[in-house]
Amino acid sequence: MASQAVAPLLLILMLAAAAGGASAAVQCGQVMQLMAPCMPYLAGAPGMTPYGICCDSLGVLNRMAPAPADRVAVCNCVKDAAAGFPAVDFSRASALPAACGLSISFTIAPNMDCNQVTEELRI
Repeated sequence: MASQAVAPLLLILMLAAAAGGASAAVQCGQVMQLMAPCMPYLAGAPGMTPYGICCDSLGVLNRMAPAPADRVAVCNCVKDAAAGFPAVDFSRASALPAACGLSISFTIAPNMDCNQVTEELRI
């Protein structure tokens, strides 16, 4: 389903960022599996709000990417996955961290530069 690939993109954009491939510690397949629970929300399902497992996945992804290079790799995984699926609701993607009680210092957008996203999520 197209929206399943879109969800991982949004989460990765939130978590980190940058050019290049994933590091050995961060695998794109893992990132996509962790993002799957957020897919209905990120795809714009009416009345949908992020729920426990989606928000928990954000924390897991954050722990998977302790270093800036790891966060960049995660972001790139998401961007690669979402490139073929333009149905992502970026207003929801931008709101996801706050909806899960997290704080980020950048704006999530389809054209964001992952190299600029190197900070961890804050609770």
